[in-house]
Amino acid sequence: MKTKFLLFILFILTTTTFSQEVNFDIGTINKKKYFEEINFQLVYDKIVLPVVINGKEYNFLLDTGAPNIISKKVFEALNLEKTKSITVNDANNLNETMQSVQIPKLAIGSLVFENQTALVYDLDNHNLLQCFKLDGFIGSNLLRNSIIKISKSEKKIIVTDNIKNLNPTVKPSKIKLIGSQKAPYIEFDFIGKNKETASDMVLIDTGMSGFYDMSNRAFKIFDEHKIFEILGKSEGLNGIGLFGTGKANLQHLLTIETAIVNRTLIKNLVINTTDDTNSRIGLDFLNYTDLIIDFKSKNAYFETNSIITLENFTPKYAPTILNNKLVIGLVWDENLAKEMNFGDEIISIDSIKIADLPFCDILSLKTQVEKKGNYTIEIKTKENKIKVLKIDKD
Repeated sequence: MKTKFLLFILFILTTTTFSQEVNFDIGTINKKKYFEEINFQLVYDKIVLPVVINGKEYNFLLDTGAPNIISKKVFEALNLEKTKSITVNDANNLNETMQSVQIPKLAIGSLVFENQTALVYDLDNHNLLQCFKLDGFIGSNLLRNSIIKISKSEKKIIVTDNIKNLNPTVKPSKIKLIGSQKAPYIEFDFIGKNKETASDMVLIDTGMSGFYDMSNRAFKIFDEHKIFEILGKSEGLNGIGLFGTGKANLQHLLTIETAIVNRTLIKNLVINTTDDTNSRIGLDFLNYTDLIIDFKSKNAYFETNSIITLENFTPKYAPTILNNKLVIGLVWDENLAKEMNFGDEIISIDSIKIADLPFCDILSLKTQVEKKGNYTIEIKTKENKIKVLKIDKD
């Protein structure tokens, strides 16, 4: 049986589901009662924590949609013993073999986590992951016996054993913890203009960019009820898997009248579909709320206002990376689709020449472009024709 590890990399988002080949539900914490505050950095808008192993500090991505991962470099430095070799499928159904190991001791602040299971991956030699200068991932299996609060605005997480230490300001919603990894899933509800309703169990994925992505599996079910407005269709790619690019597939751009999570109403939600098995709530949610995940009692709290009104505009295209070049991944706008296609290379955005940028700066460029109003984009088509197009923000 193959283990499925789903890792979209473009402007990084990660999700994982596992078989029982590797047991992630092991390991202990050195304290019974604890309250630990840890400051973190935002690296290309991702949460990166200081972690200490054998007296040396490392940088780990906080990713509730993944299991623990350590880099090949850390694995070799620690001289760990390999336990099992497992086949891993990425989001594009490409597969490779990964090793699992046990880390004897790993410290976050004064908390020492003992005998934790992790996978080994060569983070330094991945074209995009190396931009984050990561030594590993802190996954949901490390946190499965704790309660964690994440405040993106304060750049702080709290890990504790008792929910009373956090004094939540809202009532919780129940979550499900899936697999030995204990991946957290919460119900996400929708109400359409036709008053039809639908619900989706979504992964709370702090390693994912974006607010919410819907799996094509869920979309096929919901589409029968016609509660979503389809803004566009496009065949292409919107992400890079852990082991490379997959085949271009049909994706949809949707909008919904109202979405609801943990009693909070969400307005103006624009949704991308993905080929991932899971729908996901991503890190952009934390721009509007502090998040508490109580793994012990299987509850989640989104400490926010009763209504979130997003300032989303309808995107006209989506970039991706193909063969280490920034290219057009998906084209949503029908008029723009007459001028650009999947795979066309992006040469410049306004006065910014892509070829003049260090490769990793493309991650920052995407965020800057999303905040722009009107701008021009220069592309080179597959026929080597140069086009300069104006992108207007509706």
